[in-house]
Amino acid sequence: MIGVLLFCSLCQSKLRAENYEFIWNPYCPYTCDAHLENGKEGVAIDIIKAVFKESKHSVSFTRVDSWLRAKRLIKSGFSDGMAFTFYQHGQTEQGFLTPKSPMLMVKGFAYLSLKKNQIPSFKTVDLGRFNAIGNYYGAVNSNSRLARYLAENPHKVIYVTGANILERVREMLTIGRIDIWLDSADLLHYMATKYPQFSVSESLAGNKEYGGMLFALDKPKSKELAVIMDNGIERLRKSGELEKILTKYGMPDRLAGNI
Repeated sequence: MIGVLLFCSLCQSKLRAENYEFIWNPYCPYTCDAHLENGKEGVAIDIIKAVFKESKHSVSFTRVDSWLRAKRLIKSGFSDGMAFTFYQHGQTEQGFLTPKSPMLMVKGFAYLSLKKNQIPSFKTVDLGRFNAIGNYYGAVNSNSRLARYLAENPHKVIYVTGANILERVREMLTIGRIDIWLDSADLLHYMATKYPQFSVSESLAGNKEYGGMLFALDKPKSKELAVIMDNGIERLRKSGELEKILTKYGMPDRLAGNI
């Protein structure tokens, strides 16, 4: 009898609904401050909520302004996962567990600038005309030529980290502290829509970059969460819901196989 009760107790514990808490840092349109974006929480938050809507579990989100601090907190097991980051090693992130299915993919690289510094289709060599290039501190650039140029010209690069990065980028561009800001084309087009004084210049020579959630390698729940995300993204893609979420933020589903 005791054995039966113990077995039933174990079954119930496996079926028990959990509340998972995920860290996010402001990086709109991927993760957004809804108060500043007319209620939009970002493509990653929308995808996570849609995935878990069909599960017995609930999710909550905690804001951490620094991207690097957020990653350190995930690695230490402080939170169940990080809502979004671009992976530094293809479709994976060294030292972390990532779902097999990224949320999205971006192609090439781009920069944001005042209109006078726009180059419709630029090459890495064109960066030589600028004196101050803004970039995320700690970011790994997938394009080898771009990464080499930045490494060989450290006097030109201004790395930014900490809170409210994109707002600070806007201010730095406006006052001329930096000439250009390097980032994904999707993010920069989103910023240019909000701030029409800026323009986006794109280079299609960059590699593909993938983005999605991060989990701690040694946390017991991580593997289960990665599977939930993989199955959920597949379900959202088949139903068309994933495409709707991406379109809401001006992005195509480049992983759908038809783009």
